[in-house]
Amino acid sequence: MNKFEDFRIHVPAARRQTYLSTASTGLIPDFVYEAVNRYQENRYQKGGNSNWLCSGQVVESWEMMEWSKAALARMIGTEKENIVFGQNSTHVYTLFTGGLEFAPGDNIILPEGGWMGIRYASQIRQSDGLKIRYAKPHDGKIEPEDIFALCDERTKAVCVPLVEPETGFLMDVTAIGNYCQARGIWLAVDGVQGLGILPVNVEKMNIDFLTGNDYKWLMNYGGTGYGYISPALQEALKQRTAGWMGNDFSKGSESLNLKKTAGRFEMGFPAVSSIYGVGLVAEKYCELGGNDIQAHVFGLIKRLKEGLSEIDGVRMLYEFPEKNQSAITVLLFEANTGITNEMLERENIIATLKPYGNEGRLTMRISLHYYNNQDDVERLLEVIGSKGSSSRAG
Repeated sequence: MNKFEDFRIHVPAARRQTYLSTASTGLIPDFVYEAVNRYQENRYQKGGNSNWLCSGQVVESWEMMEWSKAALARMIGTEKENIVFGQNSTHVYTLFTGGLEFAPGDNIILPEGGWMGIRYASQIRQSDGLKIRYAKPHDGKIEPEDIFALCDERTKAVCVPLVEPETGFLMDVTAIGNYCQARGIWLAVDGVQGLGILPVNVEKMNIDFLTGNDYKWLMNYGGTGYGYISPALQEALKQRTAGWMGNDFSKGSESLNLKKTAGRFEMGFPAVSSIYGVGLVAEKYCELGGNDIQAHVFGLIKRLKEGLSEIDGVRMLYEFPEKNQSAITVLLFEANTGITNEMLERENIIATLKPYGNEGRLTMRISLHYYNNQDDVERLLEVIGSKGSSSRAG
């Protein structure tokens, strides 16, 4: 049994169904479920705080949060002092948009479309005179050159997704990061659809700000967002709010003395059980190895593409070069293939169909995690293939 089949044993829901929708919501591993239940039971039965098991040691909540930050930091190639927790990824992202200082008429670059939370968090600064320029996708892609063409001497930041959520296009963040660093432009990255499944090294990629959430690829319950803030950006962001979690109490508690880390942006008592789950899954990611995880998932996608080539009426909607491939793929079904959401539910396949255009065609977003295996891919191909055969026979 390989290490990914061994991990699958710890995700009961992955064994009971063909689950292809992690980009919407990830499945919960048993070790996260048990840890959170243990915390809730202790709070219910005993009250007060709870202790946590971190790398074999029993620690209190404050130490656990530092342990989880260290696990996340290892996952993305930085130090725990650069990690911050928040309510969700959008909340964390507002630390960047809200703290960015600019003169009226300065601009930032965003992709056209993209996740609405990131877009809204940026657009609210337009009332302060910030201009937003949008990079238009072409065939589902936004290339670095599309971003560069919009930048000028008044560009303060480039804000891009690591992975475009609707197409699965993996941005060339390293090329964008190199460009921005050479010109003094901040690079903010929405990592929600890539962190926990694709290798990321924020320092090698010259990322200044990165945000993610817990309930998709980090397989948690929800309630926690996390971010990376580079040391240079920590100094540059204007902090507009403060809470006791961000205070350095070594100098007393009467006056505000902000921490000299990204933790200075944290407010009040957080969702500690979610933070613990984040640390557990980040630790598991590092144990399994980001490159091995990527190879496993890309192998499944390769088999999916091979199988689809033998089925009429369905194809990949987007064909990206390997360097732009993520764990998300989108299928396009021609009209009258017989594929419906009700049929998928009957076949115990978890994926969602959406209309595409006005000609009866449908798309299906497939997102494969490392708890998926080839049986999941073969099952999907079997169901799609049987419907394709039926439509041809009809």
